[in-house]
Amino acid sequence: MSRTLVYCMFVLRVHQVLPEVTHNALNCGVPLGADNLQSDRIVGGYDVGYYRYPWFAALIRYNEVSCGGALIGPRTVVTAAHCYKEFLTLASKGDLKLESIYNVKLGVYNICTTETIQREYTIEKVEVHELYNQKKPYYDICLLTLANETHSFQPICLPQSAIKNRPLDGYVPGLGTLRYKGAMPCTVHEARLLIFNDSDCLNMLNKTGNDLKSFKNAFCAGYTQGGIDTCQGDSGGPLQIQNEKGIYVLLGVVSYGFRCAAPGMLGIYTDVSKYLDWIQEKSGLDAGVVNLIYNSTSPVTTRPTKASHKPKPQRRPLKKPIRIIIY
Repeated sequence: MSRTLVYCMFVLRVHQVLPEVTHNALNCGVPLGADNLQSDRIVGGYDVGYYRYPWFAALIRYNEVSCGGALIGPRTVVTAAHCYKEFLTLASKGDLKLESIYNVKLGVYNICTTETIQREYTIEKVEVHELYNQKKPYYDICLLTLANETHSFQPICLPQSAIKNRPLDGYVPGLGTLRYKGAMPCTVHEARLLIFNDSDCLNMLNKTGNDLKSFKNAFCAGYTQGGIDTCQGDSGGPLQIQNEKGIYVLLGVVSYGFRCAAPGMLGIYTDVSKYLDWIQEKSGLDAGVVNLIYNSTSPVTTRPTKASHKPKPQRRPLKKPIRIIIY
């Protein structure tokens, strides 16, 4: 599964928007249908089975899914900056508008059919993080402001503050390919991924020849034995965790990786909890307002155990992460 993202425009209108924020906040992070669909299988993932996550967004270009995203408040979607990477130079010269690149679909389960709940939005404003061009592939976050209201769709909750002790695992829904350079599925798939500590992440990155000093506000998730991962088309999608009340909270944005589900290689995710001030500055959204239901101080903090099978050392893979390329 794979890539892309957009922004919103609230800063001076936050008081007008507040009632809608409060209304949606009472339901943020609540999936539809069954309480749990847990499985250890995007690559190696499983079909969610029905329309489950009202906050899941698909970025559409030429009637195809290019990236994922997550609704985090009224008219506001968070995605990956690299979904716009190939367009930034032209946009800086005034040759195109980033707002014209994608449309955003909400209410998606089966993208190949016309579902009555689906709604397609044009984008009013795109806000790519101002440090992304200098620091890429990090600072890989973008905000999209949709042109019309999103009353019908509940957002995912934001963390209350920066998360120092990440939980054991998280879930990533998406519409990306089911294998490297494979076909895109019609339906949303989901994968459960282990979340690794920064030292394990840096050790993995060191084997790829990437600059460890540039690693910033990101984390690794996946399986050291491979087999389950996000892939092309999943970029920008949410890595979501559950708090003690079972409410879904946005922890990560699918950023980059090395092929898909390769042994010894983990995926890299932008840590949304480190960008709460930036999100509030650019959109006017405050986690404390949006997440009235999110009262826990922190999510579960148990660490993943290392796999008993250690993969053989890999020859240095491509230095440039493959997942940040938009096909």
